[in-house]
Amino acid sequence: MARFPFPIPNGWFAVARSDEVETGQVRPARYFGRDLALFRTASGEAMVVDAYCPHLGANLAMGGKVAGELLECPFHAWRFDGVSGQCVDVPYSEAEPSAKARVRSYPVTERFGLIFAWHHLGGAEPYIEMPVMAEFDDDEWTDFVFHEFHLATCCQEMAENNADYVHFKYVHGLDTVPGGEVEYDGFVKTVTERQEFKNSKGKTYPLDFTRKSYGLGLGALRLKGVMSFVSSVSPVDEDHVHVRWVFTMPQSMAGFAEKMIKTFVDALAEDIPIWENKTYIEKPLLIKGDGPIIEFRHWARQFYGENIPVEPWVPPHTKRLESSGV
Repeated sequence: MARFPFPIPNGWFAVARSDEVETGQVRPARYFGRDLALFRTASGEAMVVDAYCPHLGANLAMGGKVAGELLECPFHAWRFDGVSGQCVDVPYSEAEPSAKARVRSYPVTERFGLIFAWHHLGGAEPYIEMPVMAEFDDDEWTDFVFHEFHLATCCQEMAENNADYVHFKYVHGLDTVPGGEVEYDGFVKTVTERQEFKNSKGKTYPLDFTRKSYGLGLGALRLKGVMSFVSSVSPVDEDHVHVRWVFTMPQSMAGFAEKMIKTFVDALAEDIPIWENKTYIEKPLLIKGDGPIIEFRHWARQFYGENIPVEPWVPPHTKRLESSGV
């Protein structure tokens, strides 16, 4: 019996760190329930395609090589364009490659030290925006700090965790059940809240959070005056995810922000045993005080399926915000 009833969701998902794919390099990866070939062209562009050559099935990531801006199959040297996925050159044939000679390609963008691929079940072009966070390119902010986790759960479960306010008290030990103002602008969900952080000497500091979710796998959080971080939860398959966190902070806040990062990482560790051993309840027995879980689920439905939503979902009682990055 499947633990989760969801297909692979649509959205932007990190498939590698930028420094893991050098110019001219090809490497294998597995996401979206598929084997992939990641490569960086001679001009430095990152590309992502399905791994198997349509000719006779060779794995393009295992022995394949970069030929200028193309990916060359290790078996018969067929060459593929990483943007369209089309085979554009068969070296031992004078005939034009068939239009059927193509592999699935994925739109790619690089930000925050990560390579993101756009996945859509129906093959639609990207229609969900990505966060804009200028501090990640600011010399007065620190080098990126990365953390990675491999978990036996799905994107929906991890995203829903943020709508489950009560668990912060009983799993993470907060003195009170936190809340937050939740606003929706179609595919983007924004949560603003204030939490208190206690240092090693017992002094308590109020901290203001703004967290934006761009679909079910990409989040951007700003802890005002302390640090910013990006979270990518990438589906390996229907039951496993690869989580990447990228932090940066003002140089002057590096020491304090390191303590905050440890707080986030320790909190994730507390959630893991629950995530990896729970199942999804389609009709949960919710009571007053459980948080906006049902509202979250309504919003989440638009990230599944082969079609593009005609109109992004907005709850009736929530005003639409203007999209302006993070």
